[in-house]
Amino acid sequence: MTMKVENGQFILNEKPFYLYSGEIHYFRIPQKYWKAHIQKAKAAGLNCVSSYIPWNWHESEQGKFDFEGKSHPQKNLKGFLKEVKKADLYFSARVGPVSNAELVNEGIPGWLLKDHPELYVQRSNVNNLPHALLLSYLNPKFLEVVEKWYDAVLPLVQENQIHKNGPIIFVQLCNEISMIHWLHKAYDESAPVNKMYQDFLKEQYQEIKKLNLAYSSNYNQFEDIRQPQGDFSPEHWQIFLDWSLFYRRYYATYFKKLHEKAVQSSISVPFSANIPQFYDYDVRGRGVYSPMTCSMFRDFSLQVPKTVFGGAYQMRRLDFENFHDVGITTEMTKMLDKESPSICAELQTGILRDRPRLYPQDIDLNLKSSTAHGLNGVNCYMFSSGENLPGLGAFGSYHDWQAPVSLDGIKTKEHFAPLKEWGKLIKKYGSQLAGTKKINDTAIGFYLPYYATEYFSGQKASLLESQRTNFFFDGFARLLQLSNYNYSFLDLLKESKEELLQNNSLSVFTLDFMDEETQNKLADYAKSGGKLLFGPRVPSYNLSGKPCAILAEKLGISFQEEKIKQPIVWQGIEMIVDFPIHTFNTENKSSLVKTKSDIPCAFYGKAGLGNFIVYGFGLNHVFDYQVQMVREWMETLKVIPSLKFEPWDLQGTLRWDKSHSRGFLFLFNYHDVKKKGAVSLKFKDQKIKEFEKRFTMEERSGVVLPLELIKNKVVEVVR
Repeated sequence: MTMKVENGQFILNEKPFYLYSGEIHYFRIPQKYWKAHIQKAKAAGLNCVSSYIPWNWHESEQGKFDFEGKSHPQKNLKGFLKEVKKADLYFSARVGPVSNAELVNEGIPGWLLKDHPELYVQRSNVNNLPHALLLSYLNPKFLEVVEKWYDAVLPLVQENQIHKNGPIIFVQLCNEISMIHWLHKAYDESAPVNKMYQDFLKEQYQEIKKLNLAYSSNYNQFEDIRQPQGDFSPEHWQIFLDWSLFYRRYYATYFKKLHEKAVQSSISVPFSANIPQFYDYDVRGRGVYSPMTCSMFRDFSLQVPKTVFGGAYQMRRLDFENFHDVGITTEMTKMLDKESPSICAELQTGILRDRPRLYPQDIDLNLKSSTAHGLNGVNCYMFSSGENLPGLGAFGSYHDWQAPVSLDGIKTKEHFAPLKEWGKLIKKYGSQLAGTKKINDTAIGFYLPYYATEYFSGQKASLLESQRTNFFFDGFARLLQLSNYNYSFLDLLKESKEELLQNNSLSVFTLDFMDEETQNKLADYAKSGGKLLFGPRVPSYNLSGKPCAILAEKLGISFQEEKIKQPIVWQGIEMIVDFPIHTFNTENKSSLVKTKSDIPCAFYGKAGLGNFIVYGFGLNHVFDYQVQMVREWMETLKVIPSLKFEPWDLQGTLRWDKSHSRGFLFLFNYHDVKKKGAVSLKFKDQKIKEFEKRFTMEERSGVVLPLELIKNKVVEVVR
C-alpha cells in the first residue's frame, strides 16, 4: 500500500488516483456522530476525509497533549482515524501549526502567545486581531515550540500512514501561509528578519556598488539597508521586487523547516501547501488576487521538491461573470510545479455565513470546472457541519457552514446530490480521469514583478492592481477563454527561451516597465519562430527606471503615446478606452486596430522566423464584440483552438491520456437559461477525424463525456 507523486499525478497502489475528499472536523462534532458523518462521506462517493488537527485543541495546557480523548471525547483523534479506516476511506492530515479554520488564534495555543509576544510580527502600525494572527514564522522561539508540537503529533501521523496499514495518504504543513500578513500588509520588521533581508541582498548583488547602481542609491554597506518604507513607485521597481523575492524565500524557508521535521519523523506520504486565492465581494467571490497569492508560493518547490499545491476555490455563486476565475486560478496553481499534481484543498461546498445561499448548481459547476482545468483532486470544504465548543470558535459556537451534512450526520441539504453524482463518476472513471492532462491551445507568460505586490501600498500600487485586474484578469485572459482558447501559464523569470519555444504561441500582459533579460527573452522567442502577442503597453523602462525598449527595438516596433484621448476603431466599431494609448508607425496592411484619427494602435508584424501582434490599449471585457477581436488576433497568428463552440458563449475543456488514447470532454453552460449548442473537437494529429456533438444543457450546468480513440476516430464512450 503506497501513495506517491509521479509524473504530475497521484499514484495510489501503483495506479493513477483522483483525490475526492471531504472536510469533517472531528473536534467540532460530538463523538457519537462521527460514524454517521463518515458514512455520509462514503455515501457521497468520497474516497478521503480531511481535517485540521488543531494545536490549541490538543495542547490546551502547555506540555499536556491529548490525542485519545482523556480530557474530552472530541480530542480522540486516534479513535476518529480508526473510524475512517473501518469505512475504507483515506485521511488527509492538516497538522498546522497554524490551522486558521475560524479558530481562536487560528489554532495557536493561547498560553504560547501570552508568554511570548515576540512571536508576533513586529511593526508599529500592525495590530494582532483575535482571529487574524500575525506570526513571525521564522522567529527562533516559534520554531522551537512548533518542533515540540510536531514531536507530539507526528508520531501519531507516522504510525497511521497508508504503508503502515493506516488511512493517512496526505499531510498538509501549516495552512494558507502568509494570507493574514498579506491582508493586513503586515511584513516583519523584527531585527532577525531585517538581518535575513540584508543577507539576501548580499547574496543577490555580492558588492554594494552593484546594488547602488540598480537602486540609484548610495549605501556604504549592506547592513545599512532597511526594508522599503513608503509607497510603491515604478521608478524603484527593482527595490520592491527584491523585497518581494526575499519574502518568497522567507515563506519557502519556513515551509522547508516544517518539512525537514516531518521527514525526520518518518512521514513519507506526499506533502501539500494550501494557497489562499478567492476574495469575497458580494454574492460572488473572485480570484483576481490568485496570481499574486500563488506567486507567494513560487519558491516552495525549490526548497521542497514535489510539493502538492492546493488552492481554495470560494467563489460563492459561480456563473458566466466569474467562471474564468477557475481556469486562471487552476493554471496559476499548476504553474508552481509542473512535476507535481495540483488540488483544490478547499473547494466550496459550504459557506461560513448563511448568505449568500449556496445552490446545487454552484457545487456541480465548481467540481466539474475545477477538474476540467486539470486538477488532480478536490477537498469539499465544508462537507460536514459542526459546532464550536466554548472558547474554540473565533465567531462563536455556530458553525453550520451551509455544509451538505447536518451536525447529527443524518440530514443532508439539497447540494448533497451533486456531490453524490460526482462521486458516482469518480468511482467509475476516477483512475482513468487521474491519468489525463488538460489540453491547452496556447500559453500565457506570467511576469512576476507585476504581481509580487502583497506588501505594496500607495496610489501607484492601487493603480497597478486595477490595471492587472481590469486589463488582464477580466480583460485579455477572460476574452481569450471566451474565444474558446484554453491556456497554461509560464513563469517568465524562470523559463528559458528554449523552454518558452516548446509552446507554439505566447501571450503576455506588458506594462511600461520590464527588466532587460525578460525583454530579450520575449524578443528572441518571437525571432526564433514563436508567435507572440503582447500589450497593452510596450515596455520602455527597466526596473530601475532607466530607458529600456529592447523588446520594441529587436522586433522593429516604433511607438509613441497618444497625447489626446480618443476612441479606437475596429471593423467600423468605435471603442472608448480609459487608458493611455500606444500608437505605432507601421504599414496600413498590417494594422489591426486604429485610433479615430486613423493611426494604428494594434498591428501584426514579422520578426525573424516568427511573428507577433502588439496592441497598445487597455482591453477589458465590456462588450462581446471584443471576443471576436481577440479571436481574430489569434487566428492572424494561426493559433487555432482544439474546441470550437456554437454559440461562442458556451465553454469546455478536454483532458486526454495520450498513452491510452482516451479522455474526457467537459462542456459548460454558465448561463441562467437553457442553451442549445454544438461542439467540434479538432486534434492536432490530422489523421484523427474531428469529433462533433450537438447538445442541450440546462441552466448553470456541466457535462462530462468519456471519449476514446478507435481506428482514428474519436467516439463517445457509454458504459
